[in-house]
Parts: sequence; structure tokens; C-alpha cells
Amino acid sequence: MSSNPYEAPVANVDAVETALEVPEEVEKRIRNAVGAGVISGCITLLICLIAMWQGGPIMGLDAWSLIDVVLIFGLTFGIYRKSRTCAVIMLIYYAGMKIMQVVTMHAIGGLIWGIIFSYLFAMGAVGTFQYRKIKREAQQG
Repeated sequence: MSSNPYEAPVANVDAVETALEVPEEVEKRIRNAVGAGVISGCITLLICLIAMWQGGPIMGLDAWSLIDVVLIFGLTFGIYRKSRTCAVIMLIYYAGMKIMQVVTMHAIGGLIWGIIFSYLFAMGAVGTFQYRKIKREAQQG
């Protein structure tokens, strides 16, 4: 530490990131959740664009569903950045939307994909919690 009280503080933030040994299983869980988020966002965007082009809702999606697309891609980016909050919100949001689709539109056909994607988002949430635990232990140890 310098004797100059006006000198900017310096922190060695790169030391933990480079020394962090994360198991492949944890990285894979997060990577799979990111992939599921990208696929879900792209499919939702495609259906929204088709609905806007045809002038009416398709599968319950219309121009207002672009808000869902932004939310899905935002949460997916958060999962990519290993955010526990984004991973949990994505899991709750996606599962809730699938339940709502089944109840309101009786869309049983997408239920299998909904279960698969919900599982991937759940494992992504587990992966982000495991990653943060490993990171916290590395910083303390």
C-alpha cells in the first residue's frame, strides 16, 4: 500500500480466475442451460416474427412476445456469466410459461420439450451454484 492517500486502490482480481479449477461436469451443466436458452429464444423469436408477418397470434405468441424474447436472451446471457439469480429466474419463468401454455391452450404436444428444457435449466441452476461455491472456496483458500 502506498503512502499517497489519493492513489487509486489496486486489486489482484485475475489471480482467482486463472487459478480456478472447475470440473467439466459443472461447466457442461451451465453450457447446456445456455444452449437451451439460445434455442428457446430463437424459436420464440421465429414464431413472433411469423405471427407479426401474418397479422395474428400463433401458438399464443404475437408482437408482444418480443418482450419474452428479450427476457429469455437476457437471462441466458446471465446464465452464461454464471449468475445464480438468472439461472433460477429462467427455470421458474420457463416452467411457468409451459404450465400456462398447457393449462390455457391445452398444448400437450410441447410438454415433452418443456420437460427437457426445464431439466436443462434446472441443471444450469445447479451448475451456477456449484461454480460459485468452487469460486468462493478458491478465494478463501
